[in-house]
Amino acid sequence: MIYLHKILPFFLSPLGIILILLMASFFFKRRIFVFLAFIVLVVSSNPIIGNYLMQKLEYPYVPVSINSLQKHDAIVVLSMGGTKKVRTNSNTRYEIVNASRFFSGVDLLKNNKADLLIFTAGQVPWSANRRPEGVVLREKAISFGISQTKIMVTQKVKNTFEESLAVKKLIPNNSSIILVTSAFHMHRSKYLFERQGFRVTPFAVDFRISNAKISIFSFLPTESAISKTSLFIRENLGRLYYKLFL
Repeated sequence: MIYLHKILPFFLSPLGIILILLMASFFFKRRIFVFLAFIVLVVSSNPIIGNYLMQKLEYPYVPVSINSLQKHDAIVVLSMGGTKKVRTNSNTRYEIVNASRFFSGVDLLKNNKADLLIFTAGQVPWSANRRPEGVVLREKAISFGISQTKIMVTQKVKNTFEESLAVKKLIPNNSSIILVTSAFHMHRSKYLFERQGFRVTPFAVDFRISNAKISIFSFLPTESAISKTSLFIRENLGRLYYKLFL
């Protein structure tokens, strides 16, 4: 099932649609498919459209001051594919490539917003040769002076729903938690953790909205814009799936 969840959104993403249209043009010998592929590319890679869709995705979450939060039972940091295994002939190490969730969780603990920090051990089947993300982040947190007695790591998980179930095995399901994840991912995550009975305070990070003023460059196609458009589609598919089947 995890493979279907990862593959299906690609074929509904701009790149997937463009690929399908180009294949249709090849097999049916119709130029209209090439024209449609071009339109999809131009629209989906437009920075203004990408930023608008990301704004819709991240709404209503905004940056929150740590000082404004009350103390909770636990801080839960969700996995995000944010660690990378770097390997040479003589050395292997792990790097954090998207550190906003990690550092936010550490800062919340250091500011006494909870006595427990939980990392989820995200690991999909095709990355079995790498250590689960939560295990790597736990070691990083300890190296920054966090006591290992204040950190827990869940069992291995493959998606957000499994993360919510795994955290439920570590703490009571009526616990108050500060949930740390990307702003675009918070809507779905909060819904799933509340379904498990947790009292959730969202702490959104990793905002993708651009505040740059509109200029001539806003009309030029960018890789960032098509990434935002694809993310909008994928995340809404995830929201729809859990609304329908949970």
